[in-house]
Amino acid sequence: MSNVLPKAIKQLTLFFYALSYFTRIPIPRSVHFDNEQFYKANAYLPVIGLIVATAMIVVFYLSQLLFSIPISIILMLIASLLMTGALHEDGFADCCDGFGGGYDVTQRLNIMKDSQIGTYGGIGLIFLFLLKFTLLIELAEFGFVTLTVSLLVAHSVSRYIALYIMQTLDYVRLDNSSKVQGLTDKLNRSYLIFASLCVIPPLLLLSITSALSVISIVIIVTLLLSRLFRNNIGGYTGDCLGFAQQFTELVILLLLTTGLYA
Repeated sequence: MSNVLPKAIKQLTLFFYALSYFTRIPIPRSVHFDNEQFYKANAYLPVIGLIVATAMIVVFYLSQLLFSIPISIILMLIASLLMTGALHEDGFADCCDGFGGGYDVTQRLNIMKDSQIGTYGGIGLIFLFLLKFTLLIELAEFGFVTLTVSLLVAHSVSRYIALYIMQTLDYVRLDNSSKVQGLTDKLNRSYLIFASLCVIPPLLLLSITSALSVISIVIIVTLLLSRLFRNNIGGYTGDCLGFAQQFTELVILLLLTTGLYA
């Protein structure tokens, strides 16, 4: 029992690490940041997804008391962006620019590192949010429960895929300007198992058909994304993780609008 409290405090600290990096939610000032342990916070990525999804659901529910479904969806999306600081959307746009406008590895990495958004990134974000907006409206029309479960699954599983890519590919730009400098070490088996277990509860809220369909499609998407990143830049960057998260989230929402939820 004497070891339980220190272990619990350690895990709580890692959770705060994840919360501080992947969201804009304030954490206690007493939390001491340890760069050597910071990468272990990646294990809480699916949990962060569940927190973001839950906040979106609450915003949608409250908004619907006053506004129509489309307006409520827009307010929900705005809330998610404010909550995460558009971290993953920024990576998605940079990745679109790099892969769309770069002709070799060096050029792609340089474009992705540039803080200016380009044509490919702008167009990518437009279509990303148009699709999200449309898909979320369709899911909301199925019912509040369907929208809730879909968001929980999409946000937790898509962040797990980003973690999987970190575990299986090499990070290709380790320099002081990197946003994920302290997060690139790979998790050991116990932390990876914990992260894997965190995506099971939302999947259990789906029917067997839906859960198996989501798992199958996500595996295919993950393999294709991994190959894309490996062939084009030799591994992954933080922007690739944002792209993977957003793209996988979109694929899951698209799949669930086909009626497989029932």
